[in-house]
Amino acid sequence: MKKINRIISIILTAAIGFTAAGCAGGNQSSGTGTATKAAAQASEETKNTEENTAEELKTIRIGAPAADASQLVENAGAAKSYGFLEEELAKAGYKAEYIGFGQGGTAVNEALASGQLDAAFVGDIPTIIARGNGLDIVAAASLNSSAEMGLLAGPGKEFKEVADLKGKNIAALFGTVTYVYLVNLLGSEGVGIDEVNIINDLANAATLIATGDADALISTGAGLYQYEGAGLGSIAFSSRNNPDQSSQFYFYGNRSYFEENPEAVKAVIKALIRSKDKASEDPDSLYKALDLPERPAALVEKIYPRENGFEYFEPYLTQSIAAKYESTAKILLDSGIVTTQVKAADFFDTKYLDEVYKELGRAIPS
Repeated sequence: MKKINRIISIILTAAIGFTAAGCAGGNQSSGTGTATKAAAQASEETKNTEENTAEELKTIRIGAPAADASQLVENAGAAKSYGFLEEELAKAGYKAEYIGFGQGGTAVNEALASGQLDAAFVGDIPTIIARGNGLDIVAAASLNSSAEMGLLAGPGKEFKEVADLKGKNIAALFGTVTYVYLVNLLGSEGVGIDEVNIINDLANAATLIATGDADALISTGAGLYQYEGAGLGSIAFSSRNNPDQSSQFYFYGNRSYFEENPEAVKAVIKALIRSKDKASEDPDSLYKALDLPERPAALVEKIYPRENGFEYFEPYLTQSIAAKYESTAKILLDSGIVTTQVKAADFFDTKYLDEVYKELGRAIPS
């Protein structure tokens, strides 16, 4: 039995290496010394200008819910892998400092609240909890409007209908996206959350399902395919064909920072648009860009199948995204995870998107 110690999150990353070209001066000879000296001086001035420009770049501190700061989620990971984030930020006079938080979205929000971060790439649940606790954050773009979630049936288990889950032991963590997905999945066929037995443990979910102590577990798309590939069960239900049950990710940050640094915000949006377009035009480039030893290209393609297209990477915050955000917030409110109803209108701010889409002559999605 292959033991998996923790839930596998859908975090797409790649490391981009940048090299700077240097100028070499030739040996001086009769009749060319002055020209060579002038060329060398010009080269040195250019080098100094580039160094000064780099030093003048403002820093935007961006948080990610992973111990490795280079691991960015969803379309942000793709945009970084392509090099678009760095390119667009540099054009606007900024450079990114990525800061990882292995504890997840809650730690990211604490860093935002304390002023250690300016922005973040995180999923919907932490943002709702943050807004519910009064943190003045705003979302400027979507990273994935339909991130896959699903239920993995344990070895020898078969669930043809949602009603078959009644009375079963299901591993899902209360107050997380796995719990919200389970509520939505059960509710889609009129089954109540109290009609299943929730094992409030994801860290040991793979072991629980392998030993038969859990009949099923809830996971992100990446986790589902990892578990299935490891022989720990089969995918019984997925949000792939039920987008209302999927999760969402955003580029968001402190309202005051965004208002004081609109060009940095717009630069990130431009990078996300370029990334979405690149993935749509050449899916293989996405799979190659996100290929890692622990997440090979073949797995990336399962997470983002080319035949489904990449419209969910479109950064615009549509009304359907807002509606799903409020639906998720309502589940958290009903479950007592938050104590106030969080409104999408207080969190989503499309003015940066509107300016970028207008500047690029791009139609605003409905």
